[in-house]
Amino acid sequence: MPDARHLPVKLEELTLDEQIALAEMQVIARDARIRRRADLLVRRVKHEAIKHAGGGALLGLVTVGLAWWLNRQGRRGEPAPPAAAQETPHTSFEHLFRDAGITLAGLLPMLWPMLPRAWRRTVTPGTVSTVLTFLAPLLGRLFRRRREPQSS
Repeated sequence: MPDARHLPVKLEELTLDEQIALAEMQVIARDARIRRRADLLVRRVKHEAIKHAGGGALLGLVTVGLAWWLNRQGRRGEPAPPAAAQETPHTSFEHLFRDAGITLAGLLPMLWPMLPRAWRRTVTPGTVSTVLTFLAPLLGRLFRRRREPQSS
């Protein structure tokens, strides 16, 4: 408790009961102020979440529509695929890239603390895992070897 010399004159003249009541009123005012700030924060977060929720859904719909359109464009004018497809050996590293991406995504909980702090602050482990899982096969296709025509 502060020394009586440092208290304003008004507090020195108050009785103990009055000082206790004053302290309780200050605690109640502080609790009300904290409650107001927390409610304001919750309202702001809900408003921002609702405001930005449509962007993700719209991006997903555009991605699905673009994939459907590209798939449809690629099939025009092509004959039907043969009935029985033959198993061909891997001629590229595509499967290795896919397996490496899945393995890295599985090891991510152990590797996460070793990443730079700036990356860990801005990107979540779930995002990194998803990107690795999808990006690895795409990189494998990028570095795929072209088949050389077999000479007979």
